[in-house]
Amino acid sequence: MENLNEDEIDLIALLKKIWQGKVLIIRTMLFFMFFGIVFAITRPLIYTSSSTFIPQSDTGSSSNNLSGVASLVGINLGGISNGTEIPPSIYPKILESTSFKRELLNLRLENPDSVSKIKLYEYLTKNKGTDVIGLIKKYTILLPFTILQAIKGDDKKEFKNTSEMFVGVEEERLFKKLDGILLLSVNQKEGFVTLSANMDKPVTAALVAKGAQEILQKKVIDYKIKSASEVLAFNKAQLALKKIEFDSIQNKLALFNDTNLNIIDSRFNNRRQGLESEFAIINSVYQELSKQVEQAKLQVSRDTPIFSIINPVTVPNQRSAPKRTLIVIMSLFLGMSLSIGYILIKEPILEIIDKIKS
Repeated sequence: MENLNEDEIDLIALLKKIWQGKVLIIRTMLFFMFFGIVFAITRPLIYTSSSTFIPQSDTGSSSNNLSGVASLVGINLGGISNGTEIPPSIYPKILESTSFKRELLNLRLENPDSVSKIKLYEYLTKNKGTDVIGLIKKYTILLPFTILQAIKGDDKKEFKNTSEMFVGVEEERLFKKLDGILLLSVNQKEGFVTLSANMDKPVTAALVAKGAQEILQKKVIDYKIKSASEVLAFNKAQLALKKIEFDSIQNKLALFNDTNLNIIDSRFNNRRQGLESEFAIINSVYQELSKQVEQAKLQVSRDTPIFSIINPVTVPNQRSAPKRTLIVIMSLFLGMSLSIGYILIKEPILEIIDKIKS
């Protein structure tokens, strides 16, 4: 019972001590609220545009349908295997790749200030935004580094989309910016992918999100159909060469028949039979190559993945950041917590200091 009373007395004494320091608490809260408002107002506006889609993998039904169509024209698809599947869990790695980032940086954007279009890397270079907090840090805490940088000079190289092996300083800086702009989340359970872009303008955010989505899907499709596309390109080249040979022997046979009408002679008959045999062989090879080209085309079609768009890219109407109300509330809470903490620990600390001195 005595311990309970002592606890009540301690709590009352604690509340009295806090109440006595109410002026300090209010002043501290107002001080933090002021800086919270300044921080919230000076932060650059961010707009987020996103798209949600489901990558449809090759199923048995679609393969059977294509095989049925192929069998009608005498083509067998059984000998060609499907392209390598790319699970959505690999998509973030594609976004991190140098080739993806370079292609996205060369995306053409509609310039809101004119009818012309500029590339994304030009936009990111010219529109750096106004970060007041960053400027304050640059010319206060980071002032020595700012002076050294000015003396040393800017050694950043011009952005160039060159070799895959070499990444310039300016290009690397733009790559890091893209890491903060794009956000990709994969729902393994439901099987859908959400790709978002954060930019300082609503239209630009939508254009970047749409461009990134299209480039990502293109990368996935190109990888998936790479093997079948190479087979198709090879068969087309062989068919083109064989067609030249086919047309040549066909013309020779037609010319021979036209110039030797009504001539009955064993020598001419042998020559005609030789041309007809050569034509039959080349025609057989040509027809077989034609079937292989159609077979390769069907395989490319079968391997090409389909992306079902659940939520298409739209221009955002409201900013996603900064959350100004939340920033001010957190500033008030931080000011109140620090001031109360100072009031509670001030006397014990002073007592400890006095004991040390004595």
